[in-house]
Amino acid sequence: MAARPLDDAIPSREVAGTLACCCPARAIVQAVMPPTAARPHETELLLCGHHYRASRIALAAAGAVVRALPDPSGEVAAWIGARPYAGG
Repeated sequence: MAARPLDDAIPSREVAGTLACCCPARAIVQAVMPPTAARPHETELLLCGHHYRASRIALAAAGAVVRALPDPSGEVAAWIGARPYAGG
């Protein structure tokens, strides 16, 4: 059986802290939306691969900073073309 794509993997209970904001899939990126006139603070989003790819243009237009979440293999950052997560 072929492995499920990274953006289609629904995590087990052990990794519940890594769920995306947008769906029950595993979060693979953190997008930080800059403040706006209507929202005077940054907003962090945790997105799965599918929703990140579907939102890339809108995120870029909004000036969001996108980083891959920790992934020991480094495959996620390479796969989506995002900067590695620096933590903090």
